[in-house]
Amino acid sequence: MKTVLQKSAAIYKPIGHLDPAGYERHINFQTYRPPVGLEPFIDHFWIVSWNGMTQPYTSEQVMHRPYVDVYISVQESGIQCTYRDKRDYQARDNGRIIGARLLPGAFRAFWSGSLAGLHNETIALQQVFFEADQPFIEHTLSLDDDAAVGVLADLIHARNPQVDPNIEIINKIIAAIETDGLQTVSAVAEWLGKSERWLQQLFQDYVGIGIKWQLQRNKLLEAAKSIRECDKPNWADMAYDFGYSSQQHFITDFKRVLGKTPLQYKKELGFQAQE
Repeated sequence: MKTVLQKSAAIYKPIGHLDPAGYERHINFQTYRPPVGLEPFIDHFWIVSWNGMTQPYTSEQVMHRPYVDVYISVQESGIQCTYRDKRDYQARDNGRIIGARLLPGAFRAFWSGSLAGLHNETIALQQVFFEADQPFIEHTLSLDDDAAVGVLADLIHARNPQVDPNIEIINKIIAAIETDGLQTVSAVAEWLGKSERWLQQLFQDYVGIGIKWQLQRNKLLEAAKSIRECDKPNWADMAYDFGYSSQQHFITDFKRVLGKTPLQYKKELGFQAQE
């Protein structure tokens, strides 16, 4: 089977990039919609590439949703499980990575058993997709972008994943957190009509980390977006707007997740814009 994928009409802008303007200047990023049969499992296919980069470029990213990525490249191929912490990616010279981003919870359709404890782990590609040996990887990388993404789609489709209503529930929950302003586990449980214990167990089994991680991550990345878009942020007001009892608590959480204080983040953005 040869799958032909259609490029996404809308530009996908990852919320987790801490310097989105810098990323767009240095990296070519394109996405493809999943083909029929993979929509319940794949958010999008993607290709990241860069050319003639004489100076190394470092991109700081924070995972904004509990995604799992299946990826192929010359340097490394594998399955990156949800990454809890901030990551620095470095690009130099020329490169291309071909990947598929699974919907939150959808890796459970390919993995036997709970995902608890798999966060921050990179799994060998062949541990899940047996046909993905070195000749397969080399052949895929020899193709043009559209064809390579189609081959990766066929590889995933061949595993015949089964639709699971819990995956849909998880994505419904995450969408509600992002759009309806839900900020606590109890608020999500009440909105869904389930117990907090049931909700927490669902995320542990299907995502590998608790729902509190998602709630905090969404809140802090929305704060980072506000900092980027505001010339002179009022830190006390921002802390209150995002549900913190004190400005210091907000600063502490922000630094723990993003690696710097809100003020340091704002200052570095100004410096990067001048480069």
